[in-house]
Amino acid sequence: MKKINPFFIIGTLGMLLTSMLHILMAAITSEEAASASFWMLYPGFLAFLILGTVIMAKRERLSKE
Repeated sequence: MKKINPFFIIGTLGMLLTSMLHILMAAITSEEAASASFWMLYPGFLAFLILGTVIMAKRERLSKE
């Protein structure tokens, strides 16, 4: 199995945990302040996810050459 980039793991787990906590907080409370803080986390973890995907794609492309 190929080694998975740590940025990809951080992005994936961050998005999953943030979305689960966001859903849980939305079900428990209706405060907009709590929801807004979660929306700020998504772009950060999305950047990690995209960066990890690009690095893994480059590594895969270089190994085929």
